[in-house]
Formats: sequence, structure tokens, C-alpha cells
Amino acid sequence: MHTIIDRRELTKGDMISITVEAPAIAKKIHPGQFIVLRVNETGERTPLTV
Repeated sequence: MHTIIDRRELTKGDMISITVEAPAIAKKIHPGQFIVLRVNETGERTPLTV
């Protein structure tokens, strides 16, 4: 699991920005790719675009 550093609401209840500390992923990811976010090990997988 990675640590959430910052969470900002960009529009009223509609869009948020999440900053996560994940240096290994940051080295390999490219714009347009997806990451999968889970709240915990058994949580639902949520795909997010980068």
C-alpha cells in the first residue's frame, strides 16, 4: 500500500485530485495509462487515469 499525501476537491463534490507517494510507479507510468486504487487489501478496485 502507498501513502496518500494530499487530497483536494477540484469541483464541488464532482472531481478530486489525489497525490500518492509511489516512487516505483512514478518512474514507469505514462500519461493516459491507468492505476488501480483500493482503500484496503480486500476493497473494490477503482481504475484512475494518469
